[in-house]
Amino acid sequence: MARVPNTKSAKRSTRGSQVVAKTKAGTRDKPAAPARAVSKDELRSQVQKLERANAALRAKNRQANRAAKLSAARITELEDEVARLRPHPGVPTDTGSAAMPESGPQPHDVDPGDAVPPGVAPEDPGLPDQEAETARENLESCLRGE
Repeated sequence: MARVPNTKSAKRSTRGSQVVAKTKAGTRDKPAAPARAVSKDELRSQVQKLERANAALRAKNRQANRAAKLSAARITELEDEVARLRPHPGVPTDTGSAAMPESGPQPHDVDPGDAVPPGVAPEDPGLPDQEAETARENLESCLRGE
């Protein structure tokens, strides 16, 4: 047995100049109720509340824009540093240094002891470890070969 769709819910009836649609439950949509009268004081308080919310949102927006500008500047600095540290494609790489692990000491532009107050840092740097000594010898042998 085939089901027949309920056609009554799709029917519309007119009441005066209004068109009212029936829903599936059979209730009718009511026209919008007239807005309740709002006093001037209530309207003023609502406007003041919205103005305070607007001012707070503007302050948050300014703060977010400042943070975005700082982040963009920091990103640019980091990109410049990455570009500076990345090997250039035109520079030939040394085969001896490519075989060495990168866990050894890295070259720095600033002496690490510069930021330490004079009384805190040891006066004598420690003796170089075996890995540093081997790296220095390899470097010297490569420089002599050129």
